[in-house]
Amino acid sequence: MKDSIMLQGGIEIKDCQNKLTEFCEKDASYRRYDLENVKEDNELTREDVELGNRMVARMGPLVIQSVVSRTKTINSALERIAPGTSISDKTVPWSAIEQLFSATLGSEIGPARVTKILHKKRPALIPILDSVVLSYCKSACSDDLQGESEASKMTAYIKLIKIDVDNNLDVLKNIIQVSALKLTPVRAFEILLWGYSGEYERTFGRPPVWKR
Repeated sequence: MKDSIMLQGGIEIKDCQNKLTEFCEKDASYRRYDLENVKEDNELTREDVELGNRMVARMGPLVIQSVVSRTKTINSALERIAPGTSISDKTVPWSAIEQLFSATLGSEIGPARVTKILHKKRPALIPILDSVVLSYCKSACSDDLQGESEASKMTAYIKLIKIDVDNNLDVLKNIIQVSALKLTPVRAFEILLWGYSGEYERTFGRPPVWKR
């Protein structure tokens, strides 16, 4: 079966099974974050927020508390997104996603931290919008997002990632199944984008420390 994914713009990431397996073996984030069991419910706890630091979110106590103080609003937004909702579903609750991002964003809580906190609550839906992924989204996005709120921009970027996941869904699902990795297709996609798009002529950011 095909073992490569194609990004918008024509970049093809090859040998994806070996690359994804390599990442999960060598990058501590898989062991410390992806393998951590989190309830996919409608209640964001302090422990859920703190888990983001295992993905190098670097949130201190005051920053964590600022999110915890808003969990009532965040939980209300989570209730609008059913557990198990996938980015590859035919119908995705985009307005609820934007509301969830708006509720979670705050002082010192930008897209990367927001998605590191929320990915584990809706792992099949929310990718981690770290710097490399954001760089790719901004380069591939044809919409004029000037003047839009941060939550609206994040939602637009996830719509763009949905196109990629849908286009490569069979490959991503097969790799996960064969490799027995505890990942969803959207997480597998952004790992490949984040860790390996830099091998090609157009880079979107720096690779993991162990790849430099």
